[in-house]
Amino acid sequence: MSELRKLTVEFLKVLADPVRIEILYLLEKNKLSSSELQEELGRSQSTISKHLNMLAENNLIAFEKRDNVNYYKIKNNEVIDLINDITTIVLNINRKKLKDLQDADIRDVLSP
Repeated sequence: MSELRKLTVEFLKVLADPVRIEILYLLEKNKLSSSELQEELGRSQSTISKHLNMLAENNLIAFEKRDNVNYYKIKNNEVIDLINDITTIVLNINRKKLKDLQDADIRDVLSP
């Protein structure tokens, strides 16, 4: 496997976590501290720190220090575009499955 493919696999592994995806979406529009992210996501400080470190190590986020508090921001909105593109692909691939689930839910609600 080429070095570029290895880097691509590692990058995708970084994105393959729901908490990190949520952090990226939250940082898309706002600079937030880890405690604000912790409150927003309802996760422990250690969990948020672990995810922030992984995102920072992979150059997806940066921080600036203000009054002894780190405020995190997304480095490049292209990653949000990528996540949105992947979401669209997943939706298109699973459209029938999602429709079938929705129909089953409706039948369950309407059946006596």
